[in-house]
Amino acid sequence: MKDIFKKEYKINIFNVDSDHICKFSSLVDFLWDIVISQSDSLEETNEGFVHNQCIWVLLKYDITIYEYPKFKDTITVDTKVIGAKKFYGYRQNTIKNSEGKVIGEVFSTAILIDFENRRPMRISSEQGEVYGLNGELHEVPPLDDIPKIKKEDYLKNYPVRYSDIDSNGHVNNVKYMEMAIDTLPRSILNEYKIFNIKVLFKKETTDGDTLHIASEVIEDGDNQITTLHNITSNDGKLLSKLQFIWKKK
Repeated sequence: MKDIFKKEYKINIFNVDSDHICKFSSLVDFLWDIVISQSDSLEETNEGFVHNQCIWVLLKYDITIYEYPKFKDTITVDTKVIGAKKFYGYRQNTIKNSEGKVIGEVFSTAILIDFENRRPMRISSEQGEVYGLNGELHEVPPLDDIPKIKKEDYLKNYPVRYSDIDSNGHVNNVKYMEMAIDTLPRSILNEYKIFNIKVLFKKETTDGDTLHIASEVIEDGDNQITTLHNITSNDGKLLSKLQFIWKKK
């Protein structure tokens, strides 16, 4: 079917951590790559641009990772557009190992904007037809279902580096996740692995800003914790909200 797109990825040495387990950030990079690969293959976009003036900007990820691939593994990532509403597009991804076992599931929300003036653009019926859609969705997934931080357990500031900027001219989405995780104590990072990631991207920022990250750790039980993170800019604007569910290794 033209609305489902699959691609294989080999887990290379630069994709893994010190235990030779694929990093979550590499999996997220694969997710964005397959979106661009599908849209380009269907000629909806050309190198990420829609009609030479618009781009898709990610608003939300909801990523569940049941099992992490290891060094030299080959995985298959597929993507499917499940619907659209006004300016918003909704996608589903599945990550499978070489035996066809589902090791990850993803839902995402993106918005179509004009690249020059950063204004939302309504998704045309022609774009929907490219993905086999018939009209708009009647019901859409909630955008902001991430709890508010009640106490700031950890605080950290990050000057935005030149290397943090992506092809759209703002801080890459994966960098927000990496910065949030880096605020946490090494005891959590060494003893737990990420099971679920929810990220809401609210505003863009770019080179020269300093990001302020506040994190809260919630004990869910012996084998699971939840961490909440807010990322704000120099002027106090909320840039991103994140929620990670961690399970004991």
